Amino acid sequence: MLRLVGYFLTVFAVLWVLRQIPVLDRIFGIPLFGFFLAAILVSAVGARLGAVMADRVKQKRLERQLGNVDTPYNRGKLGVLLQKQGRDREALPHLEAALEADPSSDETLYRYALARLGDGDAAGAAEALDRLLAREEDYAYGQGLLALSRARLAAGEARAALEAVDRHDRSFGPTPESAYRRGKALRAIGDRGAAARAFASIGAISGELPGYQKRDAAGWWMRAQLARLGL
Repeated sequence: MLRLVGYFLTVFAVLWVLRQIPVLDRIFGIPLFGFFLAAILVSAVGARLGAVMADRVKQKRLERQLGNVDTPYNRGKLGVLLQKQGRDREALPHLEAALEADPSSDETLYRYALARLGDGDAAGAAEALDRLLAREEDYAYGQGLLALSRARLAAGEARAALEAVDRHDRSFGPTPESAYRRGKALRAIGDRGAAARAFASIGAISGELPGYQKRDAAGWWMRAQLARLGL
């Protein structure tokens, strides 16, 4: 009962806020319709937050389980999990231990490279990615090459970053991310005209993608607009 009361109070509060916003007030100001629309919005946000919290609980439980058994395999899994969460510095010692035990693991080496890059060691990340790509040029459907481009650019090697994008596009064709990486590398080299064309090509590339990939493409397009402004 208290949850239901809290839900309706939240809906009324959200409805009041939305009615204070120009343009939106015309929609949410419609009697009954505005209320139901606000209720749908609150339910959707609540469901999303609930899913996020549930995922975090699962991740914390998995971290504890992996951390309780100190084996290279578990440390590798824990390192990958931490890196995916953006906790690069925490991930590094676990990934290093896993690589010492099994240097042949491509996934561990890839995540190790990303963790090095996220921790600010672009040169170390590029070296690790070079090792990975020497074993498998097409790792992760070209994501390894795009990560190498990012690392080379961060290390101040713009032409090497551009070369990595060229290698990607020869194998997989242009993608929104590769066009963005190309534009960033060209801009760093000083070819602003070619950089602008690379950024602009994201729209055409995105138009040929299936619907489920368009959201990610929109993110790369937005990044490209910020890059064109020098941000």
